[in-house]
Amino acid sequence: MKKLSYLLSAAVLSLLLVSVGCDSGGDDGVPVVDQVGTTFSGTWAVDAAQTGQVTFGSPSQDRTDDYSDFALTITYTAGSEGGTASIVGGPSGVRPFLGTDSWTFSPVPTDAATTQFTVTRASDGLQIAVTNFSATGLTLSFSLADGGSTSRTEAVVGSWTFNLVKQ
Repeated sequence: MKKLSYLLSAAVLSLLLVSVGCDSGGDDGVPVVDQVGTTFSGTWAVDAAQTGQVTFGSPSQDRTDDYSDFALTITYTAGSEGGTASIVGGPSGVRPFLGTDSWTFSPVPTDAATTQFTVTRASDGLQIAVTNFSATGLTLSFSLADGGSTSRTEAVVGSWTFNLVKQ
């Protein structure tokens, strides 16, 4: 009888340990990086009516009017920790974004509820800080260093901040 009692106690303890170890989270096994990447995907634009703004330099200069028709479309490829970004609009000729480029998370986000992370632009290794991140808005901040004496680089060298809203 004593052995049966020990056996029953062991069975109940095992059942409790198994049920405590089960994840009842709602992510259905989707990796955190894919959850953040999916939310990051979409078209983001400067919408001055909804707190969209572009600033440049130090002291900060408001460049929002120059980017009133600017849109940044970000795509994320699940399982790749990165994707592509393409732009339309903005001032003609000189601008701090390339037409189309690829990017990667660096480092990879570990919290699906994150409000900030960093991405690296593949073409030149530029680190772009993403802050105030939500499903409806984000802020991109980066500094372009002097890359030579071409008119393009001279016109965009400095600190940039883009407050964007999801379209």
